[in-house]
Amino acid sequence: MARLKQAKVALQEAYDTFNQAVEKPLPALALSNTDSIQNLLNIVIRRESFSVAKKCSFPNKLSADLRKKLADVLLLIDKVDIEIIKANAKSTSTSVDKA
Repeated sequence: MARLKQAKVALQEAYDTFNQAVEKPLPALALSNTDSIQNLLNIVIRRESFSVAKKCSFPNKLSADLRKKLADVLLLIDKVDIEIIKANAKSTSTSVDKA
C-alpha cells in the first residue's frame, strides 16, 4: 500500500522534528511494530498532558502533528484510510447540497 509507505515517511520526519524540539527525546521509533507506535502515541499524549498541568513550554503544534501522523499510520496498518473516508464524506455532503 503506497499510502502506508508515504505515511511512514511523514511520521519519521515528524518524529525527528519533534525530537529536535524537545529536551528529552522520545524512545526509538519502530515503524514495523504496531505496539511500539501505539506506545509512542501514548507517550506523546502523556507528555502533552504533563506540560499543560505543569504550565511549562511544549511544542504543541509539533506534538499535534506527530499525534496525527502516528494515528494515521496505525489506522493504515488496520487497513483504514482516513483520507478516503474524508473524501467520501465530502462528496456525499456535496451531492446532498446540490439536491
